[in-house]
Amino acid sequence: MTSSHASSARLTLLVLAVGGNVSQGILKALKRSSLSCRIIGTDLSELQMGLYTVDRGVLAPHASEPGFEEWLVDLCLKEDVDAVLSGCEPVLRVLAEIRERVESRTKAKCLVCSPEIWRRFDDKLLGCAWLKEQGFDYPDFAAMEDDAEVERLVSGHGYPLLAKPRIGGGSTGIVRVGDDADLAYVRKREGYLLQEYLTGKEKEFTIGCFSDRDGYLRGSIVFHRTLLAGTSYRITAGAFPEVRSMAEAIVRRTGITGPCNLQFRLTERGPVCFEVNPRFSGTTPIRAAFGFNEVEAALRHFVLGEEGIDLPDVTEGIALRYWNELYVPVEARDQLLAEGSIDPSVFPGIITEPYGGI
Repeated sequence: MTSSHASSARLTLLVLAVGGNVSQGILKALKRSSLSCRIIGTDLSELQMGLYTVDRGVLAPHASEPGFEEWLVDLCLKEDVDAVLSGCEPVLRVLAEIRERVESRTKAKCLVCSPEIWRRFDDKLLGCAWLKEQGFDYPDFAAMEDDAEVERLVSGHGYPLLAKPRIGGGSTGIVRVGDDADLAYVRKREGYLLQEYLTGKEKEFTIGCFSDRDGYLRGSIVFHRTLLAGTSYRITAGAFPEVRSMAEAIVRRTGITGPCNLQFRLTERGPVCFEVNPRFSGTTPIRAAFGFNEVEAALRHFVLGEEGIDLPDVTEGIALRYWNELYVPVEARDQLLAEGSIDPSVFPGIITEPYGGI
């Protein structure tokens, strides 16, 4: 397929888990793109706003269910899907494992990293171990069940420390360990990681990188951020060269293709990476608004076969997040429940609260 033909092609895209903020961010980035798209969105519940903002909303089984792969293949064939995208970690965890089979049975390209890379960075213990092995700065760590390593961490750093689930995201389950009693409490939890508490809470950064199919870095963008409920809600773009250069070096070493999101703290000893996420990010729509549209870049490069996809160097911009509402007629909800899918365009009563528009 030539580049000119690819640019004018209309894509049918399947975005999984559109009730989540990252998948909704993918939808926002698609709206800002120059691509012509028909978008099918899926989620588990009829009460997920993303289902009512796409061209077709479809109720889906949980990705962990045995029939998920067949359901996905059937939907891709029925709707003639060109690409499958998601920002939901439980979905991506499964999609990475079944990607090759889905792609061999359909024409859809699954925009997810290899299962080997996903397993390494999905598990925060393995991710920290990889950073250490590769010679990058990292938060000192110990598996909670390793008594000797936990004792070393406590003796070497003192309190506070940070306990977090090895697998999970969005700050869910994170506990600040302030003393021996806190440590005894979190040690009862399975699948936990104990980490050094990094200083510099006011100096936290999220960095987006995009690499082509050969692993060549095609762009990066750095945001200083303030968190609320585990997500970025005050964002300032900047050059931040010390953080950017370290993030780029890490991504080049990983071999990740497509989008990658990294979390950093700028500490007294310099920038320290504490998380690598080989996927789109919660700040993906903000990056797109600033001209760094990694969703469009991924579709153009990996699906349409366009080469030379370079993303712009963005060094300024401010974004402030807030809640908003989507109003859904009961009839729309009922049709989705009864039929399992819905065309939102036939329900003019689906309205987004216009507050905040300029």
